[in-house]
Amino acid sequence: MYKIKDTKRKELKAVEILHQEEILERTKRKLDPVQAFEIIKNESNGFSTSNVKAQEADELLHLLLNRDAKSASGTSSKKKKTSKKELSATEIQIQARARARALELLELELELELNTKSA
Repeated sequence: MYKIKDTKRKELKAVEILHQEEILERTKRKLDPVQAFEIIKNESNGFSTSNVKAQEADELLHLLLNRDAKSASGTSSKKKKTSKKELSATEIQIQARARARALELLELELELELNTKSA
């Protein structure tokens, strides 16, 4: 159900966040993969219950983790690397924006849920 449930804290800390300034500008917070993991874990009750928003965030964080793994192990000719980098830069920007939006929505939902419970 959740793709990141077996991810180690060390792997999360090793993730390089591109365009952190833009994320900070849009969400007023830096994207922290460890914190995102904890939010997903809490919202899904330790990855045991189905939660649509947590699963969406899980998918995005999984893509982020795999992007770093692919870029570290990728081997090909210089021409292929250059064209992939140009394409992947655009893809990375789109993914970063999507992750920022998803995390922002998740945070807003959590705040709304907390406000509703305390009212």
